[in-house]
Amino acid sequence: MGLSIHYSGNIKDYLLVDELISEVQDICKSMEWEYTIFTPKNHTNDTAHLKDPGFINYKMEDLKGICFSPKDCEPVSLTFFPSGRLCSFVKLLYNNPETNDLMVEVTSTKTQFAGMDAHIAILNLLQYLKDKYFSVFELSDEGNYWKTKDKAILAESFSRYNFLMDSVAEALGNFTAVPGESVTSLADRLETFLKNKLGLDKKE
Repeated sequence: MGLSIHYSGNIKDYLLVDELISEVQDICKSMEWEYTIFTPKNHTNDTAHLKDPGFINYKMEDLKGICFSPKDCEPVSLTFFPSGRLCSFVKLLYNNPETNDLMVEVTSTKTQFAGMDAHIAILNLLQYLKDKYFSVFELSDEGNYWKTKDKAILAESFSRYNFLMDSVAEALGNFTAVPGESVTSLADRLETFLKNKLGLDKKE
């Protein structure tokens, strides 16, 4: 839970990843954002000419790219498969390669605790990178700023998510576990409790 962005895409040419890394690294240094560079092992740029074999053959050591984290923000991942497709390195760690259950090609980054300025800065950077480096790029913004560029709408989105988080935290403060209760029973009771507490069970 928390206001986030979700994005996916393909770089125009795998050979451009080095340039993208260098440019984002310079931006991170100027913004004082922490960053990590991913260097692939056991293959060269020749793999750029391979067709995408799917997720089953990919591992962490195949990724190339950079991820960065503005203060109080989850990592923004710009890491690529050899095919040039974006991949969430966080999801890849826990993904089932046979089913791709976590949809590793879609990266999600929570910006809520970083604030509006960081949210806007990240989206502006992604817009620039999209125009310069990507053949395909799709982004869903829970703050509704990506498409509108309206700060008032973004502020309202942040306020709504903050209110929801505060309400859930307050509700959970009054929730007590039952000794010996099963996980399933606890989950069901918690769901009912939150719906009642937050008024989510009321019909329109």
